[in-house]
This record gives sequence, structure tokens and C-alpha cells, in this order.
Amino acid sequence: MKMKRRKSTLIQKPITARQAYDEFLQDKTSMNVSPQTLSTYGLHISSFLSIRNLWDAKASSISKNDYQQWIEVLQMDSAKKDVTVASYCRSVRVFIYWLQDNHYISETYSLKIPKYQKTIKVCYTDEELSLLLKKPEKCSEVQFQTWVFINLACATGMRLSSILSLKVSDIIWKENLIYLQKSKNKRAQIFFVNNEMLAILRNYINLFELTENDSLFCSAEKVRLSKRTIQNNVENYNHSRNVKKTSIHLFRHTFAKNFYTQTKDIYTLAHILGHSSIATTENYLRDLGVNPADATAYNPQLIYAGKQKRRHRRSNIKTDDL
Repeated sequence: MKMKRRKSTLIQKPITARQAYDEFLQDKTSMNVSPQTLSTYGLHISSFLSIRNLWDAKASSISKNDYQQWIEVLQMDSAKKDVTVASYCRSVRVFIYWLQDNHYISETYSLKIPKYQKTIKVCYTDEELSLLLKKPEKCSEVQFQTWVFINLACATGMRLSSILSLKVSDIIWKENLIYLQKSKNKRAQIFFVNNEMLAILRNYINLFELTENDSLFCSAEKVRLSKRTIQNNVENYNHSRNVKKTSIHLFRHTFAKNFYTQTKDIYTLAHILGHSSIATTENYLRDLGVNPADATAYNPQLIYAGKQKRRHRRSNIKTDDL
């Protein structure tokens, strides 16, 4: 069902597009929108205002025609894929709807996002996971640390930024839990971890002589690793295991696909991934080529590294399931 844009009955305010752009970003910042999303808005909206030469024009002059002609320019750029054009359009549509809702534009109109062919998101194969999760017999400290990182990413489905934000004190050993103080959606989140993963973490923490207040993944100087450093480490580690894929976010994709395939529990998966609605998780799974359905336990160490299964009872929850 199509949503109709409500008509503005208030008098529009005299403001330039540049002023509106600044106010829009300030408004989104006050709403605790992530820095990455703000950066994306800035890039995409700047493209729109620059190509249409609207920076110093009145915000009230921005029209549906401006939007449509800007799309045509983007589509002529062979360097921009259809999915990229659609991403640009979503940002600009948010901006223009914001202008309408704040009465900077008196005319209300709906904006369409150009259609594009969705491609199935890539995951690590079972063979690749077996190569990556098998404990290396001889390796450097960096390689061992990277192996631990990959195991944790596969066992929890956590985002890179979330894993790097963890401290040793965030592991609740007796409860088989990891407490994430602040996730992408600004909320705290709890992750159950299986006994094998806890054993890996305990061994790693002892080997690296980490204390409660240390970042879980840090340098020899106890400085938290940057995203770029861990990405480089994963690239080198994966190549050393003859795995061509190197994207860290693929571990999250793989976790979601494998967890759902084996458990069919979309509600638990939505909670683990931090999704605010089941619909988001359903779309996420479809993008991974999985049709949403219900079943059992998920333990990547058991499946891919040949570990024996052990059960841990706590409030009827099997930690091997996560």
C-alpha cells in the first residue's frame, strides 16, 4: 500500500538549500544517527545539490523535476552501479521529505527509488569456514589473535565495530555471556557463547596477558586495534589459509544464514542481529538467498573445526545453540 505524503498547510520558511542541508544534518545528529550514516547523507545530498546547482537556491525551489533529472545524470555515470544510484536516491529522498515535513517546501510530492536487480549477498562456504576456524598449529601472535577474532565473529554474528569495542570485563564467564554495552542501534546487547568459544577466549586472554580493563583485541602496547588493522590482519590470515574472500562483514552474513538454516528461529536471530523488527530480518535473509521457515543447535566450532559437543544447562538455554 502506497503511503501518501501529507500536504503542508504552513507557510514555508525562507532558507537556502545550503542552510537546510546544515540544519538537516544537525537534526539527524541530535537524533543520534550514527557518524557513518551522517557521512553517507552528506555525500549523497551534496551530490544532488551540486549537480543541480542548488546550494545557494531557495530550499522551496527544490522540485520533483530536480530529483528526476539528477537521477538521469547518475545513471549516465558508468562507474555507478544501479544499487549505488538507489542508495544515493534513498538519502536524497530522506532530505526532501524532511524539507516537506519542516515546511521548507510547500508542495508535497512522493519520490520513487529507481529499481535495480538485487544480487544474492556472498557468504563463506562450509569449506572456507573449515579452513579458517581450524586452529593453526604454528602461527605468529597476530595470526592467533586473528583466528580468535574470526571464531568470535562466526560464533556471535557481531559487527566489526561491536567486537572491537569489547573489553575483557564484558565477558561474563559463569553465564556464558558477552555483554555489549553499546551496539549500532545505541542499545546494550547480550550474546550467548558456547563453551568452546569461551575456552578459546580464556586461552587467548591468558596468552596475551590481558587484564579486565584491556580491550579484547588490542596491540602489544594494549592499544585497541583499529578497523583497518584488523581488516589487514584478516586479509593476510585468509590468504594464508587459501581463502580468497576477505570481507569481515561476510562473517555476519554467514552467521545469519547458517544460524537460520539450522534453527529456523527467526525471532532469536533478529535479537542476535540487533534488528528492531522481524521484517528487517526477513529481508536480510532474502538478500542472503534464504527463504524464511524452524529447527536446532548452531555451533560453528562443532561443525567446522570438529569439536565434540558439550551441553551447558542454564535456564533451559543450551549455550551450544549460539
